[in-house]
Amino acid sequence: MSNLVLFSELRQRLLDHLDLVSRIAVDGDGTSALSMARQEVPRLVAALRVLVDEHQPDENGHCRKCRSGPVWRRASSPCRLLLNVHLAAGAATATTQDRTCWRPRRHRIGGH
Repeated sequence: MSNLVLFSELRQRLLDHLDLVSRIAVDGDGTSALSMARQEVPRLVAALRVLVDEHQPDENGHCRKCRSGPVWRRASSPCRLLLNVHLAAGAATATTQDRTCWRPRRHRIGGH
């Protein structure tokens, strides 16, 4: 099995598992959701801690995990991965109503 096939399989299994966890949390009855939360929340927290630990800044403020390549292309800390995870976790805490009712403000130029 090539690395690409293995990576694709592992990625798809993880995505399927996350979809299942999300569906149970949103649509499951209270007992199912509580049981799933007790099993999955510690696992998800542990997975996020691994990412946070891997993406720490070095003495120059560059992400240790993302710092490959020339100096001018090195990612500063926090790196894009940490920012994306942080934004996604923050977005997950918003209620459905908050997400559906939010509308960007439109600015009028020239006072019209």
